[in-house]
Amino acid sequence: MKSVDIGVLPNSICFSFTPPDIARQLYFYPTWCGHYFCSSRYYMKRNSYPPLLVIYVRRGILNVEYRGEKRQAREGDVVLLDCTEPHYYHAENNLEFLYMHYEGSNAHEITQHIINLHGWLFRREDRDEEGRFVRDSRNERVNILLQDMVYLYEHNHAETMFESSARIYKLFEILLSPSIQEQKEELPITAAVEYIRANVGKPITLEELAEIAKLSPFYFSHMFKRETGFAPMEYVINTRIEHAKTLLLTTSMSISEIAEEVGYSSSGSLINLFVKKVGSSPGQYRKSHKSLKR
Repeated sequence: MKSVDIGVLPNSICFSFTPPDIARQLYFYPTWCGHYFCSSRYYMKRNSYPPLLVIYVRRGILNVEYRGEKRQAREGDVVLLDCTEPHYYHAENNLEFLYMHYEGSNAHEITQHIINLHGWLFRREDRDEEGRFVRDSRNERVNILLQDMVYLYEHNHAETMFESSARIYKLFEILLSPSIQEQKEELPITAAVEYIRANVGKPITLEELAEIAKLSPFYFSHMFKRETGFAPMEYVINTRIEHAKTLLLTTSMSISEIAEEVGYSSSGSLINLFVKKVGSSPGQYRKSHKSLKR
């Protein structure tokens, strides 16, 4: 179908979707997608609009105002917006872009997480270890994903509910994957995680982990939380609890022996943490889970 929006040129195309109730309940689903060619008359200004939006700029400039920022999306850039928040964007002449509006399941929460983590504008280029600009492969993958979707419907094909949901889930996977700079920053965090797992029964301090990562304790804590979802010492505790679970179910060791094995001087310390993290005592956990085995 053709868009009736002002400034959208006649060679543009778009498609709307009405998901069944089961898709609304269980899946991610698209509400619109399209391939637009625009003049400088094209704009969109809303205080709130239910769907979420991803845009890939193929040519020209899209001026965007969102979350108090005014930025320009250029060729190869990706824009991700939660349209329930105030937003405004307008074209400069010869703008071409692919887009998809989508909703469903916990799509808003995931999109907010991506924006909070990586921002709402994904540049087509990022710096490598030598400081040179290189293409961000995430953006090209978004381009292909949207291009394939538009092509599919333009040629009168269709997707199942699950295929549409998987396409949006793939979008999340792409945008949540680390950039080149983030991949570089992941290496010291990986080294710290490996050290924690290899020394689960030994005393471990934040300063020790930061030294392994060759970062300041403050910056290390920030990076570790961003990459793992846990503060460093919380990750240490969780690793000990997971190891204790394994020992409870695969050995006949006493609670005191397991506590010592995972780095606690008394069974009381392990029991208190275990109840807090797991919701039952080590003894109850062993009994309930072993009773399920044949």
